[in-house]
Amino acid sequence: MPNISNEDFQAFNQYNMQLQNIAQQKTQLKMVIENTKNAIEELEASKEDSAYKNLGFVMLKVEKSKLIKDLKGEIENLEIRIKTIEKTEEIVTKKVQDLQARFNAEMSKDKDKKA
Repeated sequence: MPNISNEDFQAFNQYNMQLQNIAQQKTQLKMVIENTKNAIEELEASKEDSAYKNLGFVMLKVEKSKLIKDLKGEIENLEIRIKTIEKTEEIVTKKVQDLQARFNAEMSKDKDKKA
């Protein structure tokens, strides 16, 4: 029987679930960035001097240039979040790969013992 602990299996499963969550977060953030870029394009194409900004339950009329600036700042913040998530993804991926290599090595040892 391979020398693989239950804790290792649990960790492996948790890391894989964490990777799935990270992928979902990245997808969601990228969608928000795309939608925000589309909003900026629409604002830039608009002939109006102002636009309405959604502030929870209130719509506030603001200068178009200020709104575009705010949206670009939001994109920058989202891109920073994505980079942070990607660093976490790299760390977790490495842990999964390490555990997978250990599992494979243990399985190989077990096969050799049986042969």
